[in-house]
Amino acid sequence: MKSTLRKIILTIPFYTTLLCFFTITNQQCPAIASWSSNSRENVAICTASGQQSSLQIISDGNGGAIIAWEDARDSHFDIYVQRIDVHGNVLWAKDGIPVCIAPENQNRPKMISDGAGGAIIAWQDMRSGIDNYDIYAQRIDAQGDPQWTANGMPICTEVNAQNSPCIATDSTGGAVIVWQDFRTNYADLYAQRVTKNGECQWIKNGVLVCGSSGAQSAPVAVSDGTGGVVVSWQDFRRSYADIYAQRIDGSGNIRWERGGVAVCTAQGHESFQVIVSNGAEGAILAWVDTRNGNNDVFAQQVDGNGVAQWLENGAPVCTAPGNQNYPMITDDGAGGVILAWWDMRRGEFDIYAQRIDLAGNAMWGRDGLVVCAESGIQNYVYVTGDGMGGAIMGWDDNRIAAFDVYAQRIDPKGLAKWNNSGVAVCTASDTQCFPVLVNDGTGGAIIAWQDGRHKDKSYWDIYAQKINRQGSLGEE
Repeated sequence: MKSTLRKIILTIPFYTTLLCFFTITNQQCPAIASWSSNSRENVAICTASGQQSSLQIISDGNGGAIIAWEDARDSHFDIYVQRIDVHGNVLWAKDGIPVCIAPENQNRPKMISDGAGGAIIAWQDMRSGIDNYDIYAQRIDAQGDPQWTANGMPICTEVNAQNSPCIATDSTGGAVIVWQDFRTNYADLYAQRVTKNGECQWIKNGVLVCGSSGAQSAPVAVSDGTGGVVVSWQDFRRSYADIYAQRIDGSGNIRWERGGVAVCTAQGHESFQVIVSNGAEGAILAWVDTRNGNNDVFAQQVDGNGVAQWLENGAPVCTAPGNQNYPMITDDGAGGVILAWWDMRRGEFDIYAQRIDLAGNAMWGRDGLVVCAESGIQNYVYVTGDGMGGAIMGWDDNRIAAFDVYAQRIDPKGLAKWNNSGVAVCTASDTQCFPVLVNDGTGGAIIAWQDGRHKDKSYWDIYAQKINRQGSLGEE
């Protein structure tokens, strides 16, 4: 009898542990995995039927990443999201959790951290009718649970179309969302602040950011550090597109001159602007610029009062022959920025980069340094800081045959830290393209991309890979 009782007592901890394991597993449904060290074997984020595209990525604050995308598994586009941890374990439901599966298309997701291991996502939404996009948003917590209204809370449902949202943190766990708005039949810009609890703080359907003549389009925004944002956009109040900016404080008040401040009104067409905070209530911007007859890259810093700090109409980042396209930007941790772009000065696309200091000076030589000039095409570069004053870049690369994903780390002096031609992140069959990446907190990065290795079963899938600070795939 005593022997039997002893066996029962000793068995209890085993079943308790087993029960706890299944309880935890059921809460997050992780697909237990680990980062691969093989460039042909990566972690599947989503392999559902249909197309997965328009990827967004942020840190989860704990060495992992949250990835969002638009998803056509149910014939029209919806918004899905997935979290992957520092070890390469997919934490939420297989193929992602639905952020919005309302009728018709939801697309162009934009995402920021909520500061608590989750994310806030904004998108343009056609549930109210074809060609009648509205703006919606949702917060997902660290466990993958939606925190606001099912299928998202409305940010703006005014008449006509609202589209092209961008998003920035309000520094208190909420967000400021800015979008292009056709409520007057002209393309203007509006904004709304929403708290972490899903409460809109400004007037219903948003405050007017810019309603000047001509179209205002393609807004980008960054936090001003005090609850508001600095917004930049492409502006057609003149014959050609210029770059303008505006600051909105945490109460929804316009802080700079009505209509925005002119960042660049040089001759020609300015477009594809990107933005980061300058850490002092202002911002640093870069854009593609045609003042010299081809596509160059210029940059400007605007302080918290809306005053340009560098050369009038911007400091040159690259004015080399041929076209320089689609710059990407990250801060260098010292008041300046690191930019990367795809460059045709040699007659085919290569990857170049430049560091601009706090005063607007180019630090890596005239017209930047070459990051990758392998045979074939290198394009669609994405960049993130490495946390040590340098940057990590990922790009599309067809040096072998089909496009693969490669990466490189550049230190603050402009020296390549990994293989001089870049490290192969993914060389799986068929096409891998449009990488996005985020710092892993230890000098490496987590990279995600659209993947065509299973095109016989679906169109695009999503895969991810970690590259550590030494440039090796997988963990240290």
